[in-house]
Amino acid sequence: MTNDQIKTKANEVLKKYVQRGGVYKKFNSIMSAEKIKFRSITAKDNFLGIFTHANNGQAYIMINNNISNDGRRNFTIAHELGHYFLCHQLKNGQCFDADIFEDDTAVDTTEREANYFASCLLMPENKIRSAFLSMLSRSHKAKIKDFLHVKNNYTWGIWCGFRNDLMNRYGVSETALRCRLSNLGLAKFSFR
Repeated sequence: MTNDQIKTKANEVLKKYVQRGGVYKKFNSIMSAEKIKFRSITAKDNFLGIFTHANNGQAYIMINNNISNDGRRNFTIAHELGHYFLCHQLKNGQCFDADIFEDDTAVDTTEREANYFASCLLMPENKIRSAFLSMLSRSHKAKIKDFLHVKNNYTWGIWCGFRNDLMNRYGVSETALRCRLSNLGLAKFSFR
């Protein structure tokens, strides 16, 4: 699938299930409406999550409850929902650290597509663009109001001034947020 097709699918899910607020707050209702059973399981090593079907056809998303970062956990759930909504035919469905990248470095096509879906679902382009530009324009330190290049202590300070608000608003990690803003051409991170 192309990125445009994936973004369209994520927007369809948002339109159907999320009238307002962060999508991560609606995961349970989305899964319930789609008849996906959710399980938080204790797992070892680098296992993050799985989308699978039981022998009776019941869809399941299972997430490692040892994921301590809420943003990472949300991204993993959105990634597994991506496999579901993109109708991926998975061999074993298990996703490990090497599969679910919050940036866009995944090698496997289905994993890259699920990662991009997760990014689009958690941080819809129109909303993240508007929120970021609004915060940047209100920053007294930022000299450029439509792009942020984090390259030194000064611009790092600008970034630190609003990154937590964006991370909390969209329920994502800093890694996922940086990647999304970079991919949208809103920011570049060359420092820290």
